[in-house]
Amino acid sequence: MLRRLDRFLSYEMKVSEFLGTLIILGIPYGLVGVIWTLTHTSHLRDLHGVDLVISFLGSIACWPVLTFANVTMT
Repeated sequence: MLRRLDRFLSYEMKVSEFLGTLIILGIPYGLVGVIWTLTHTSHLRDLHGVDLVISFLGSIACWPVLTFANVTMT
């Protein structure tokens, strides 16, 4: 078991492989964040301009926390 773990942790990735992995993981995370934010917009109603943009992007980035903690970003 330790030999497998050592082999896994010693694997070297190229920068392009690392970026590809981040993209593969980031796209579903971002899509779920956008869907969650579009279905939970009650905290965005009184905001305008830059505050609205920052809160919208924050909701996309923080959707797991907002889902489990039931927190609104107001």
